[in-house]
Amino acid sequence: MERVAFLLERSGERISCLLNPENLEARRTAGVRTRLAGGGFLTGVARSEDPLIATGGGVTEYDLNLLFDVEVAREGRSPTAAEDGRGPAEDDDVRALTRPLWDLTENAVAADGFAAPPTVRFIWGKSWNIPGVVLHVAERLERFNADGAPRRSWLSLRLRRVEDSEPRPAPGRPVTPQFEAPSELDGESVDQASAVDMPVDNDGLPLKRFDQVADDGYGDPTLWADLAAYNGIDDPLNVPEGTTIVLPSLAVLLGARA
Repeated sequence: MERVAFLLERSGERISCLLNPENLEARRTAGVRTRLAGGGFLTGVARSEDPLIATGGGVTEYDLNLLFDVEVAREGRSPTAAEDGRGPAEDDDVRALTRPLWDLTENAVAADGFAAPPTVRFIWGKSWNIPGVVLHVAERLERFNADGAPRRSWLSLRLRRVEDSEPRPAPGRPVTPQFEAPSELDGESVDQASAVDMPVDNDGLPLKRFDQVADDGYGDPTLWADLAAYNGIDDPLNVPEGTTIVLPSLAVLLGARA
């Protein structure tokens, strides 16, 4: 099992869960459709395949199988009086953990008055940071307690990728001596490398997102994977407490890809 997270773009809320990496299916549908005549479909033409016309775009979807368990969620926390056997536990129903994912299929009304499902980011390691909307959820509930509350859920989810925000041009640096003079960092010449502290919460998950740090530093959130690799971070959801992320010059960052 691998730890993954869904981040709500608008509020920054994080939904953590476990993923079985053997059960991730991705599919892509090209942006084409069957060509039509004025009266409908083309008929009476000796063809082996329907003629197609490119429409642009396309559809990319991901099917995920996720695990939620109340016992796993309690790991690392000190037991409360209820969980210690002195009363009913308030979080003994796994549906309290899965409800936020069900809510992602609801059309929330935004500030502009339009209703639409919220945009989320699916984050897993350094290879997956996908913006999308949740199209479908279904769950199988198991391990019911004496009160009939389920304690484990196997939840299937379908995520449809949406267009990421357009990268903004990297902010220009002021032409002053302190920005023109290069400094040395780990044997490499960089231009005034800056650093960003990465605080973590009680579960050890970072409170800052790598794509946001890359957007703030370079004007391009898609550089998050390069930034994590440059700093030796294998899993953006597992950052040791006290970690400081170094932001080198853009040339040094891109040069580290080789």
